[in-house]
Amino acid sequence: MRTENIRCLRALALACCVALVGAVSAQASPEALDTQLATAIQHAEFSMGADDHAAAQRHLGHVLNCIVGAEGEDFDAGWGHPCDGQGAGILNDAEAHPHHDDLAAVLNSLHGLAADGVQAESLGAVRAAAAGVRALLGVVADFGG
Repeated sequence: MRTENIRCLRALALACCVALVGAVSAQASPEALDTQLATAIQHAEFSMGADDHAAAQRHLGHVLNCIVGAEGEDFDAGWGHPCDGQGAGILNDAEAHPHHDDLAAVLNSLHGLAADGVQAESLGAVRAAAAGVRALLGVVADFGG
């Protein structure tokens, strides 16, 4: 009976270690958020400077995918995902940000404006949305991304 108890305790300890390692690795790092913000800002600027509607939409779609992450609402693999491998999406990784509650309205607006912008039917409207998204990304980055 004693050997059986020791085996159970070892199995329980191993399971706890595996769960702890998984929980630690799942936490968002500030570096992941910073990297995604930099990529999203770059693509927002590409969208702002695009000469045609399709290019402006595509780059704003890249930004939207960086914002929501591959598992997020409004993610569209057809746009491409330049933040792939950088984190779980700005919205997800910002949840661990020390100022998340202060940034909640900005993050919600960021998501909504990017989602609306990719649906805009004119080049000017997409570029204007991209400019607003760029500004909001800057606000998040200024809070220590």
